[in-house]
Amino acid sequence: MVEAARQYYLQDVSKVQIAANLGLSRFKVARLLEAARAQGIVTIEIHDGGLPVPELADELSRVLRLRRAVVIEAPEEGEEARRLVGAAAATMLGETLREGEVVGMAWGRTLTAMSASMPPLPRVDVVQLTGAVGGDLEASPVEVVRRIALRSGGTATPIFAPLVVDDPRAAEALRRQHDVARALRMFDTVTTAVVAVGSWDPPASQLWSALEPSERERLQDEGVRAEVTAILVSDSGEVLAPRFAERCIAIHADQLRRVPRVVAVAGGREKARAVAAIARAGLCTELVTDRSLAETVLEHAGDRAAL
Repeated sequence: MVEAARQYYLQDVSKVQIAANLGLSRFKVARLLEAARAQGIVTIEIHDGGLPVPELADELSRVLRLRRAVVIEAPEEGEEARRLVGAAAATMLGETLREGEVVGMAWGRTLTAMSASMPPLPRVDVVQLTGAVGGDLEASPVEVVRRIALRSGGTATPIFAPLVVDDPRAAEALRRQHDVARALRMFDTVTTAVVAVGSWDPPASQLWSALEPSERERLQDEGVRAEVTAILVSDSGEVLAPRFAERCIAIHADQLRRVPRVVAVAGGREKARAVAAIARAGLCTELVTDRSLAETVLEHAGDRAAL
């Protein structure tokens, strides 16, 4: 059985020739090969991670009213899923960005993975769209902006400030700082923004994790279900919590809606509800995602509670 399997699967020998080599009938060889798979002597894996699923992409863009969607095969969760979705976004941007653009970059684990896979880009300038959360330098928006600027040869304009501060007056003072103000002035010139999507129900958001439990519970009670660049959104797509926005160093909802092209990058079925909310809010024009998120959105299209 093993010898027949070795010749057939590894040496690409025909069943007729194997029968002659082993002194068996070709019917006996066929039964041995079937038994080898049934007993686990031979196992077959299909490595489809990262392959596009165009029929799902077309349906998803129609349901969410997007200009474009990219859907790939990926594991349902984990670092490998983020890596594959990030790589798909990097490939798409490498094919579609044009020289002279101003690219606005948000932050998130999938965008960090995207920046690590970014191919050489035409010369574009890159600006950070939000302040930073947490102390992981590798995953900070400053590092994401730096990596992408290096791939294009353009300028990088970071924001060396926290995303959320305790008081609106402190946020306003930070916005007046020279380097921060320079980045904020660039927001109205952004031609392509790339953003991650955070889910608040179920929780899958670095911003959600960074807030005090009492504050995030209060915001959830107000109806927050999703977040993009610290813009908090309800299931219906309504932008919520204006007082919270006053404490954030980030692009505003009206500014993001004016960007000609906003590419959301997110994967995993747990973010399906959030992605649908962000699309309803008009805060993205394109989406790069995986099969599990796409199928969940399509399965519950029109049923916000089910998402």
